[in-house]
Amino acid sequence: MAANFGFTNKVEDYTAVVQFRDDAVEDGWSIEPSYKSESVDRASRLTRDGFIILIIARINEAGSKWKYEAEVNIWGKDRLAIAASKKYDSGYITKGLETCLLCGATGEVFRAGFAGRYCGKCLPDQKRLQEYPGWTN
Repeated sequence: MAANFGFTNKVEDYTAVVQFRDDAVEDGWSIEPSYKSESVDRASRLTRDGFIILIIARINEAGSKWKYEAEVNIWGKDRLAIAASKKYDSGYITKGLETCLLCGATGEVFRAGFAGRYCGKCLPDQKRLQEYPGWTN
């Protein structure tokens, strides 16, 4: 959702991620803390029907370069990444199983790299960019 791995100074990014999490939980997703050292409000793992959503919604200490960490990451039941929308939408997440991460085309998709989901047109370039010699080391 936000650039730079979720690091942002925009309160709008933070509130959008919090709203996304709350809407997903209201829609029936199970929620638990991602880490024992942090509350579910700061780092959470949501699951439903084999899908996983990881949410970071942190307010950092005063004086930090970034005031917030606000990020949503989604994986399908096939363990490939799904692009997150700005607002929670269960239909969008389900449709993500057949949506290319790069161009947004829908239909048959293929894995590239560890969890990339790409259409046949984008796949060759993504395999070349991501699966270079030693990429799994």
